Amino acid sequence: MLRILTKDMLETDRPAFDNMFRARAAVFRDRLGWQVDVRDRWERDRYDEAEDPVYLVTQRPSGTLTGSLRLLPTTGATMLKSEFRHFFDQPIDVDSPTTWECTRFCVHPIAGHLDQHSSRAVATELLSGLCDLALDTGIDTIVGVYDVAMIGVYRRIGWRPTPLARSRPEIGNLYVGLWDVTAQNCQMLRANLSGLLPQASSDPARVLIGRGIR
Repeated sequence: MLRILTKDMLETDRPAFDNMFRARAAVFRDRLGWQVDVRDRWERDRYDEAEDPVYLVTQRPSGTLTGSLRLLPTTGATMLKSEFRHFFDQPIDVDSPTTWECTRFCVHPIAGHLDQHSSRAVATELLSGLCDLALDTGIDTIVGVYDVAMIGVYRRIGWRPTPLARSRPEIGNLYVGLWDVTAQNCQMLRANLSGLLPQASSDPARVLIGRGIR
């Protein structure tokens, strides 16, 4: 199941935000060792607090979240314009109302206790939902920074980015890329998701996202 969360829902749906921010701390600080700000077991940054992000989350029927990601319009403040800018020698000028930045892509630790197939299903559901949401709301491109190790993952899921730039060697093997939002890409993702979730509806991402944004 997919849901959309916005900052104004923090107090009315606090358990979902608690689940998401705790999972981000567990993944980004504890497992990956990133230098992120964690307070009261929540990983939040200035974009969560001062901007107006849109969060896409996957949720079990019990209410437990299994994955999440964050979206920000590139016409405002983004990590690519600030924190990630020094990663690349060439300037990456992405500023368009139809291009949004995706960050904090996270398969939650509870999903990690399952097998690799289930974790892949969560990642595929998130990306399928992201593509459908973007298509439905007039977003034609998603921009993000990713590790070279993710290239094969995106290929298997069925939505590969077009690389714009590679990071300086001392930073690591990172790329900034663009994911094109097309009906064909959305269809491919939904088909791949249906293969991973044979009991789901033939159009699981679109149906649940449509309910969430009305």
